[in-house]
Amino acid sequence: MLRKVVDRAKQIRRSEGFKHSVAMPRRISLHAKQRFNRGVFSIEIQENSGFFSVMQMVLFILMYCEEKCLTPCISARGGLYGDAEGKLNWFSTFFEPVHTASVAAITHKVRTSTVRDLVQLGFRQRYEARLRLASASELFFAHYRPAAHIYEEVDAICRQLGLGASTLGAHFRGTDKSLEAIPVSWGSFCREVESTLAENPHLTTIFVSSDEQAFIDFFTAWPFNKPVGVAPAKHLACGSTPIHFSGYPGLEIGREALISSLLLANCGFLVKTPSYLSAWSKIFNPSLPVKLVSPPRPDAFWFPDSRLWLEQAAQDKAARAA
Repeated sequence: MLRKVVDRAKQIRRSEGFKHSVAMPRRISLHAKQRFNRGVFSIEIQENSGFFSVMQMVLFILMYCEEKCLTPCISARGGLYGDAEGKLNWFSTFFEPVHTASVAAITHKVRTSTVRDLVQLGFRQRYEARLRLASASELFFAHYRPAAHIYEEVDAICRQLGLGASTLGAHFRGTDKSLEAIPVSWGSFCREVESTLAENPHLTTIFVSSDEQAFIDFFTAWPFNKPVGVAPAKHLACGSTPIHFSGYPGLEIGREALISSLLLANCGFLVKTPSYLSAWSKIFNPSLPVKLVSPPRPDAFWFPDSRLWLEQAAQDKAARAA
């Protein structure tokens, strides 16, 4: 009985509603401060979560700025991907603004607010239901794009591994993701890849990315009868501990996460489990066909995977009715 009470208490503390309520004073103070910035919304992110969880914050900030006709000034320091002193803006290391002139034109003093969790902005409740895959991609690329050195590295790997329209990308997110998504066995996932290959004969090679070396070993040993390339990531999970909590150098794991997502975006088809990393491949390439093999859990039914699942379900229903 006591265990059930404790588990329920933990569930409540993890819930978006509870965190949203607790963060209300901070949220009110943040927005009051930003109103002094005269058309600029300046946010520094210091969140200790996954790379693409931070990118979700960026997306919500851009939605708010579009709605309020504000110029976004986004930075990210410290956290899991920066230096301990918080001096390095790691967001600008990986991404560059599309409109540098608009940022350079800001001459007045700008007050920057620091956020350590999405609830401190209050944007998920406001914007989550409005997000769509194509418009999210358009919005992001209207303001930011991966830095030139990132694109150069991705292009070099694509040439080396022969990634392109004839490649099936496969992404399996393991470790702690079972808390947010319905688990899929390794064998079931491989069979989903097999069926996708059978349905799409133009796919002649496979590219696999995962946070678990044991899964990669299992996948590459599966008799697909197609060449299998592996994402060149050096930092993988330590047991059940996610990569971003394994003590690796922050900039290195951030770079590998971004490059893995962009490599998957360069494939001709993507088969995946729920994961922000591979879901953002669809943001980077809106025309990428995607098969999501299991849904996120109801209490973690978040964009982009939520929209991928809903659109996939609608397409399956239409196909059955035809």
